[in-house]
Amino acid sequence: MMKKLCALAAALLAVLAGCGAQDAATPWQAEDISEDFYYVTGDFSQHFLALDADGARYEQALQAVQEYLDGELSHNEAQTSLSQTLDAVQTELDQTEEAVPDDSLTEQLRAVGISPAEYELFINGRANELQTHQSRLSTLLFYLENAPGDPHAAENLRFFLAADQAELDSLRGYYYYGCYNYWFTDAQAAEHTYLDKTVTEHLTCYYPADAVWYDEKSETEQRAMLCLDGVEAVVDLTTAHVGNQQTELYQLEQNYAALLELVEENRRLEEKLVRLWDISERLEALNAEIVTAKQNGDTERLAALKKELETIAEEYEQLNAADTP
Repeated sequence: MMKKLCALAAALLAVLAGCGAQDAATPWQAEDISEDFYYVTGDFSQHFLALDADGARYEQALQAVQEYLDGELSHNEAQTSLSQTLDAVQTELDQTEEAVPDDSLTEQLRAVGISPAEYELFINGRANELQTHQSRLSTLLFYLENAPGDPHAAENLRFFLAADQAELDSLRGYYYYGCYNYWFTDAQAAEHTYLDKTVTEHLTCYYPADAVWYDEKSETEQRAMLCLDGVEAVVDLTTAHVGNQQTELYQLEQNYAALLELVEENRRLEEKLVRLWDISERLEALNAEIVTAKQNGDTERLAALKKELETIAEEYEQLNAADTP
């Protein structure tokens, strides 16, 4: 009898253990997302957060030069900061290897609507960005070393620092919209929450002050292109400056003023785009309410909605009028 009871108890424990194993939630189930999205996000966050860390390190080096120019940091401290950053960039470059999504990740990328070929280009773009940082910082270090005794070098230092800062401001938006939002425009609520937890909350550089999350790839592409326009404007101005190193100080100051105007114009265009998207979304919502009110024969509601439409129309006209000479 005792042997039968022991055998029965053992069998029940085995069944209970099996049930426990079946009830244990996987990491993706706990987040209410798919297994494919979980692994794609894990791989993406590794690459994008590495890019963001590179950007943050570069930004800190630019800040050190700015503090030197503002009299808040000694010449030696600024030099040390740039030299140490250049050493860190070289270390990262030495450790960077070409990455190729394996078969499993390739299938997972396809499952969440991401092109494996495009994704491979993205994850292998970090070396180019590190080399750009290396080039920009080397130029700044050259002028910084000569700035104390050479007014021309000091002015060049100011110019190239302003150019690098303007370029970085545009790159914040480019990386956020073109290399983050772009991949996950179709993210559902739970997936978006998981992205916030694993990526967005950890960003320290590539997160614009006016960040907006778009649900259409065309919108992210348009916003990213605006940011690239800003980068190209800075590159064009810098190229022109390099080709005229012997120009008079007056011309240098004009270029510097033009650079600041370009930065301001880029900022204004981005603000206008954000407001236009807001008006578009409000019009879509208003249209849906108008249709419902017409179906219900609600004349009072239709009159109120008409006033809302007129208000939105006025906002749109004012927004366009601001750009009319």
